Amino acid sequence: MMITPAPAPKQPEISSSQWLNSVTPCPQWVGYPTRLSLPIDLDWSGDTAVPEIGSRVHIYMNGFGPAEVKAYFHADGYLGVICQPDEMPEWYQKQAPGITLGHFFGRELEPRTPTPAGVVLPRPLDELGRLSDQLDAAHAANGNDPCINRADEWIPDYPDDNQDREEYPEHPEDEQRDYPEENYQDAEAEALGELYNSQYED
Repeated sequence: MMITPAPAPKQPEISSSQWLNSVTPCPQWVGYPTRLSLPIDLDWSGDTAVPEIGSRVHIYMNGFGPAEVKAYFHADGYLGVICQPDEMPEWYQKQAPGITLGHFFGRELEPRTPTPAGVVLPRPLDELGRLSDQLDAAHAANGNDPCINRADEWIPDYPDDNQDREEYPEHPEDEQRDYPEENYQDAEAEALGELYNSQYED
């Protein structure tokens, strides 16, 4: 079986002039000297202001370090900057020899702040939709049924204290059982067996 080699890394393209076509948006990933060339309503993922062309920044992602902003670009609705690090990391020089510029987004120009335990960060619904589609496609490519994420396959969440047969007769299999501590593993095995057999019941 032939393995297609990965394309060779390329130096990011920077246009020397502003994009003047008001009908067709400028191409993604191409750098421009002003933000006027880019589509409107782009998202900047950083908490700080968008840096100016020629300004000094620090790229915290993957240890790129100090750099100079050379151009602006856009991709998938986000605004980014093309930067020239003072020195490319050693790992990147081995991976992409001769490349001196890189594409970076706002979040990559800021120190990483760990998310506190138990805190769930909100994400745009369109991003969640794209992630779901990608996961479904990956499942389908591997021969799996991605229907677990479909609306008709959802599993209701029952409160922890609602596992009572009398209050919820429609779910008698969810009745809470009390087992002695020494028989805990047997009880767990029994519960798993019932769960496995239930999928074959009419």
